[in-house]
Amino acid sequence: EVWSGMLGMETLPAILFFIIIFFIPESPRWLLLKGQDAKATNILERIYVSAKDVAFQVNETKSVLSSESKSEWSLLLQPGILKAVIIGVCIAILGQFMGVNAVLYYGPSIFENAGLSGGDSLFYQVLVGLVNTLTTVLALVIIDKVGRKKLVYYGVSGMVVTLLLIGLYFLFGESLGISSIFLLIFFLSYVFCCAVSICAVVFVLLSEMYPTKVRGLAMSIAGFSLWIGTYLIGQLTPWMLQNLTPAGTFFLFAVMCVPYMLIVWKLVPETTGKSLEEIERYWTSSK
Repeated sequence: EVWSGMLGMETLPAILFFIIIFFIPESPRWLLLKGQDAKATNILERIYVSAKDVAFQVNETKSVLSSESKSEWSLLLQPGILKAVIIGVCIAILGQFMGVNAVLYYGPSIFENAGLSGGDSLFYQVLVGLVNTLTTVLALVIIDKVGRKKLVYYGVSGMVVTLLLIGLYFLFGESLGISSIFLLIFFLSYVFCCAVSICAVVFVLLSEMYPTKVRGLAMSIAGFSLWIGTYLIGQLTPWMLQNLTPAGTFFLFAVMCVPYMLIVWKLVPETTGKSLEEIERYWTSSK
């Protein structure tokens, strides 16, 4: 009965999502593609304050649409576009190997490895979920003000520090008699850093960073890659905890943060405040 209730609760957000769909407007780009200029302009007027900005976006989008060909797999082989797709795949997969889903999936087992009782482990996991939820809401509020890449810089830096602290706790915490409260603080800090950065940014960034003519196909590839990473980390985490030890597992997660940070820093454009056409020019003009 408990499990059926837990699974049944998932229908509530699904129903809410279904209702909200009816209030989401079509994208201005799609409307312009279908010749519905008035509707596209009306939606853009809700986004931009200046009529000049609205007119600019309409004209720029029409210009891009007039020069576009049908999205095909062959377009992915163009140098700039292929680079964007590969970067997106790397971001999607690497993000899973930085530990967040390992913590969310196996939190109680990880806490029990630290010597906590089953009841305390479940309570700690509830706190982890609560912090994850509240921090995600915070990220939605500040993502446009701070910027996608800055959130990644700050958040992933914090993740590295907290992952190292978690690893050190598993190495020395018991022998030094350090309270499990510190482990909880490290975990909650890690979840905060993760939820405010990569968990919130990855889907926004992937939806914005691709050239418009391959966005649907490229997003499908990135999404598929993300779920492959999710599956792998779900399967590998128990093995890593047993064979690498909890300390080794969290040290590995910390190491995986480094290439993620470098990719975002060096290769990913800041999409905050940029139009789809500006982002497309970034990729198509890159070598």
